[in-house]
Amino acid sequence: MLTSESVPRPPLWKSKGFQLALGVSISLVCLGFAAQELIRDAHAREQFVEAFRSADYRLLPVLIGMLVSLYALKAYRWRLLLSPLGDYGTWRDCFGPMISGFAVNNVLPARAGEVVRVMVFARRSGLPVASVLTTVVLERILDMLSILVFLSVGLLNLPEMPDALRDSALFIGAVATVGVAGAVVFLVWTSLFVRFVNWGLALCRVPESLRAKVSRILETAVTGLASLKSPTKLAVIVVVSLLQWGLNGALMYLSLRSFGVVVPIPAALVLLGVVALAVAVPASPGFFGVIQFCFTSTLKIFPVSPPAVLAASIYYHMIQYIPVTLYGLLWLSRSGFQMREAGPVPQEAEAAAVPAPLPERDSPSPRVD
Repeated sequence: MLTSESVPRPPLWKSKGFQLALGVSISLVCLGFAAQELIRDAHAREQFVEAFRSADYRLLPVLIGMLVSLYALKAYRWRLLLSPLGDYGTWRDCFGPMISGFAVNNVLPARAGEVVRVMVFARRSGLPVASVLTTVVLERILDMLSILVFLSVGLLNLPEMPDALRDSALFIGAVATVGVAGAVVFLVWTSLFVRFVNWGLALCRVPESLRAKVSRILETAVTGLASLKSPTKLAVIVVVSLLQWGLNGALMYLSLRSFGVVVPIPAALVLLGVVALAVAVPASPGFFGVIQFCFTSTLKIFPVSPPAVLAASIYYHMIQYIPVTLYGLLWLSRSGFQMREAGPVPQEAEAAAVPAPLPERDSPSPRVD
């Protein structure tokens, strides 16, 4: 039996304490940059307070409705990705675990919500953790491609855009195209793709044990990617991905308009891409400071009031943070899930061994109470 002394400790950079400290530090630095004008200028502080007083809050119910629609689309897309594994319902099975994962991300560091979401759904559905995890990873890939599309469209359509930014937009669009092409090759010629990756890793002198593990992960991923082999379903998934990110961009645009900040629609698309990419870096739970920094730094090239932009960023942030956190944590508490169950992703998922067989098309889905 292994004693506590014989169990190796994880590296310092993987510890929750280090990740939390790093995230909080990054958030504080970003918040400092976002609020630097308020810190040194009393007039800017007055403008900041006045922005909240004079803001138009009549659109708040509309924004909340858009938020609900956004997360409903997220849950529906997840249901489509899970369809090869069973017939699950958008609201009955997918919405609760998904929203609870986002809520946990808002209060705990190190993206703990992703683990919670996978573990909750796997426990309630009876599916292997590896299979559920694959669908969540696929979501992130779809999100990244959608973000790159909106970012490149926004950059290309900004008025009087410098050549350097236009070149950046074209590069981003090329990256998105390559990503889509790679996904298609992986789906259609999986065996050839796996052999090519294995050859590349061998060329780089990667150890054979690691190469075998990568090959198993890629082969297992095909189970989660089975939903993309149907052209109709793939088209729906892509459209839903673009719709949900388009709604997010509309939330940003209307939040800015509510505070009197008028910018071109392409600028809101660029802002959407910048925020979405920025929250991928380590930050404090809820991404405080990071979102505010993205708003103020991205829109400073336009003739807008920085204090009003900062106020609008807080408004947008709270519209998402408060409802999602409250509802998600309430759902999680009623589900009976204990946070101590959300340790590291089990070795089954990490090693991605032999994938579980797909259920028959007409087999009943696991019962979820």
